[in-house]
Amino acid sequence: MQAFLIKLVKFTVITIAVFALGWTVFILLPDPVFGPEQDVELGKQVVMSIEESGEEGPVLAPEEYPEAYEHLNRIVDKLVASSAIEYRDLFAYDQVRIIHNDEVLNAFCTPGGFIYVYTGLIHYLEAEDHLAGVLGHEIAHAERRHSSIRIQKQFGADRLFELIVLTTPISMRDAWALSILAELTGLSYGRGQEAEADDYSVRYLSDTDYACNATAGFFEKISREGGDRVPEFLSTHPASENRVTDINRTALNAGCSTELGDSANWAAFQASLPPRADAAEPSGPAADAGDR
Repeated sequence: MQAFLIKLVKFTVITIAVFALGWTVFILLPDPVFGPEQDVELGKQVVMSIEESGEEGPVLAPEEYPEAYEHLNRIVDKLVASSAIEYRDLFAYDQVRIIHNDEVLNAFCTPGGFIYVYTGLIHYLEAEDHLAGVLGHEIAHAERRHSSIRIQKQFGADRLFELIVLTTPISMRDAWALSILAELTGLSYGRGQEAEADDYSVRYLSDTDYACNATAGFFEKISREGGDRVPEFLSTHPASENRVTDINRTALNAGCSTELGDSANWAAFQASLPPRADAAEPSGPAADAGDR
């Protein structure tokens, strides 16, 4: 009997060790273990949290601001029409939303392609190309599934599995979705992921009438103005000048146009948003916002 118990204990210890090692490898894999379909489900949970919490600011209703959404969807449609977009027919790129918060210079794309843009960013930028560049960068993070990789490492495979696959209590799903939202709006991607998103933004833009290096224009404006106007998400990556150089080099190697497109509609887009509370320029986001 004693020998049997010893064998049983050894078997249990080995089983636990193998299981733990398996989950560790699972979490540290360089690519998400779940398919892109689960990215969409994960994104839906984040969308619910944004709508229910209101912490990021109120989401403008498309039926109340049809002109603003017409402009924004037009820009996104050009980007996702690129031949380099892999999940065009799966991700929710048609579910674009505007967050009314003039103090935040940001946009982000959840896992699964749900795009959010803050009014502060739209007011701040000087050309439609530059917003297209920011959105191209955000879409690249979703396409390359950078958030899913980060979230998988952050939360662990077991919790992520429960969140997007199993039936869990509403309160638990809400708590995790809010945590994921905090990760998205305060996410510091690795330099490799940032560089990859910059490169892919050039690819997407090269298939449009926008300047293919338009993402660099956003960084140039931020770097030029500096001070407390620099969004917190950029302050975590201080080498903006290097990224401008890299983006311009990528555009040069691609041989795509770096001429700004037609921004005749830009002023109308800005005017279609709710009136700003004051004339002061927005500062950086109240909390970490986004990723670049």
